[in-house]
Amino acid sequence: MKKILILFLICILSIFVTTFPVEALTVWKFEDWQTENNYGHKTKVSQNITNLKGEEKEADGMKIGPYNKRSLGNIKEGIIEEVYVGINLANYQNSELFELSIALNQQVSEQEEKYLTEAVVMTQKNNNQILITAGWAKDKNPIAIIDKDGVYTYRWEFQKQTNNKIKVKFTVFDYEKELGTTDFIELDVANADKATNVRYLWACNIKANHGIDIYTTLPERQGDYIENPATSDINFTLFLGLFIVGILGLIYVIKQSK
Repeated sequence: MKKILILFLICILSIFVTTFPVEALTVWKFEDWQTENNYGHKTKVSQNITNLKGEEKEADGMKIGPYNKRSLGNIKEGIIEEVYVGINLANYQNSELFELSIALNQQVSEQEEKYLTEAVVMTQKNNNQILITAGWAKDKNPIAIIDKDGVYTYRWEFQKQTNNKIKVKFTVFDYEKELGTTDFIELDVANADKATNVRYLWACNIKANHGIDIYTTLPERQGDYIENPATSDINFTLFLGLFIVGILGLIYVIKQSK
């Protein structure tokens, strides 16, 4: 009986570890998205999904969206930031687009930061596909083409070279599968070599009625099925319950073995 219970507990814990949602390097939570001073709108779809929408700026026609300053990335250590973006092709009309960027600061003093530059990436509907492009990576466009619904990982990597120049690399993943990358490209911007840390992740332009669905954690993949926002909280509760049951069972086995 004791052996059967131990095997059961091992199975429960194995399922918990292998299927629990994955968190990004920085966790972009609903409460950390800033919308004050006309920086768009945010809606909490579920515990795991935040929907971002833009607010039109009269000067240039852009629809400015929220920004998030949660990142603590430092250029000395090399910066890697990821964001999980949910894409459902039916949610976007042809030519609708949104842009996301990671910006860099110069830490002038403990109290003062100075904006330097950012790597903007555009996601746009083109007929029955989604094209992902970047103005700073012209020779690599489109970086990736998406033709099915899913939750995709957008990854930015920044490195400071020995000559102090900053290089950036952007890659799109469908879970573990790489869909496209820019490789490392030098940022041709004045004073970029003075960059010290991440300023923000910013939805700098959202020209799409649906907005952008940002996932806090990467949901479990089940074939081509995307986690339903309405069930994400239930799944978390279920996993937590199984974990607690497993721990209590393990404590019981240890006590009985004494």
